[in-house]
Amino acid sequence: MKKLELLAAMLALCALMAAAVVLGSPYAPAVGPYREIEALWEIEDEREESAQPLITALENHGVPLAFDRESNTFYCTLGLENGAEWPDVRLTAPGAKRGTAICFADDYTYDWCDEAIREGYAYQLMAYTDSEYAYFNLVFTGLPLVVLRTDEEIGTQDVSAQMIMSQWGEEAVRGSALAHIRGDGSLYNEKKSYKIKFVRGANRTGSAVYSVPGMGETDELILLAMAYDETLMRDRLSWEMAALAPTPSGAFAARKTQYAEVFVGDAYCGIYLMMEPYDIEEELRKEGAEAVLTDSLYRTFVPTMNKERPYLKTEDGAYELFYAPNEASAFDALETYLSLMDMEDEAFVREAESCIHLDSMLRYTLLVQAMALTDNSSNNMFIWARKENGRVRYRFELWDMDLSWDFDPGSEYDYWFALPVQDRALNLDVGGARGRMAELWAQMKANGFTAETVEALTQRYQHELVDSGAYMRNMTRWNLMGMDNAAFAIASCAQGRFEMLDLVTQALCEAEERMVFLDSQQRENGYAVAIGDWLAALRAAQDAENEDFSL
Repeated sequence: MKKLELLAAMLALCALMAAAVVLGSPYAPAVGPYREIEALWEIEDEREESAQPLITALENHGVPLAFDRESNTFYCTLGLENGAEWPDVRLTAPGAKRGTAICFADDYTYDWCDEAIREGYAYQLMAYTDSEYAYFNLVFTGLPLVVLRTDEEIGTQDVSAQMIMSQWGEEAVRGSALAHIRGDGSLYNEKKSYKIKFVRGANRTGSAVYSVPGMGETDELILLAMAYDETLMRDRLSWEMAALAPTPSGAFAARKTQYAEVFVGDAYCGIYLMMEPYDIEEELRKEGAEAVLTDSLYRTFVPTMNKERPYLKTEDGAYELFYAPNEASAFDALETYLSLMDMEDEAFVREAESCIHLDSMLRYTLLVQAMALTDNSSNNMFIWARKENGRVRYRFELWDMDLSWDFDPGSEYDYWFALPVQDRALNLDVGGARGRMAELWAQMKANGFTAETVEALTQRYQHELVDSGAYMRNMTRWNLMGMDNAAFAIASCAQGRFEMLDLVTQALCEAEERMVFLDSQQRENGYAVAIGDWLAALRAAQDAENEDFSL
């Protein structure tokens, strides 16, 4: 008898422990397989349709899915290279009401995986309890997903956020962050860009470092809306091509980039370009620990913009302060640069040789002209005032290159984008600038800075954008027309621009006369001018040489 009592007590204890585990564990029912339509009708007949969603969270192999409340659709990333075969999909619904069951109302395995992702098929699922049911949708994407959740609307000042990044085959990145809207003119676009800073601790003051898909470890991230570029390729292409140009130092190296589909709260926001911003002090420190104590950094910008940073406005433009070691004399390091264009030729040559870092200037010039950077002269040019041996030397760095690659071309891509100081230095052959630019251009081409590289990269971007299904969703979300043959158009622009630079660098080495990059009247009419007659003469001479040779 005592044995039976002991056994009963043990069974009761086991039951109590099991109940405690069940009641204390989060409930996450697994999504079952496809059920035939007749079975779904039977469920509908026996239950009431719920006015509220029964499923508010969904995971695949423990990785959270993104959700768009307006369309009642979850998004699951599966990558791009599955082909027709489906990878293992294991969906669970954490936080669902206990007793909830879920099944597919559509058999997604009937379709090829790559087709379903490319076409953006939305598959229907049903969730049901003993008394009610509700439908929701599931879309598979080939791009990484980023979800930003906040308790308040994101504005131009930092707000606390939770961020989840997921990419097929990798562990999800989850962390606390501070987020704000970034940009200048783009602030007025409906599709906003965001800057994210990862933080840790209860007071969110300490930086945290995360491994971002396709980019590596970082404590900050920009989500670039690319609102001015319906191709969604130009900024990314510019950064990848800029990485092929020789750099005078490790500072301000080209940024890594990666596409992602972004959700703010439970709202789908479309395709964004993830990239790491420059940490100015960190970049200066790469040149030497003392740089943060001596160097300054400015950026050209359009004076009509409402700026929060201090800026200096001149007759020729405006310069925004990004960093200076001494606030009381923040713009002092820029004075020599601003005085250059007012000097006579002899004084200009003497001063420019002393204060301009030649390779940095030529690299910047080549990239602006090669990539047709329409917005990187009077705007978005970093001027780095570097202290060397008691004197200031100026270097030049790129930023924000969405207005590029045939954004505003000449009839045959023969526009020369005006960089007054740099153009004058070329004409006066400061420090042998003409020959050195030809050498750097040849080195860039040897590194792969060619039209073939542009074509290969744009084809890859097109694959990521279109075959992921994301490009179509982005067009629908923002009522865009899309760009037919975008990759071909950009590659054609590259071919024309690179041929132009072949001619210009050759002519600068061979001719002693000045090239009319820009005169005063043209300067008043804008920052991009055609060098038409001069370039046409170069082409005619080259054609004549080729014709003579062929005869």
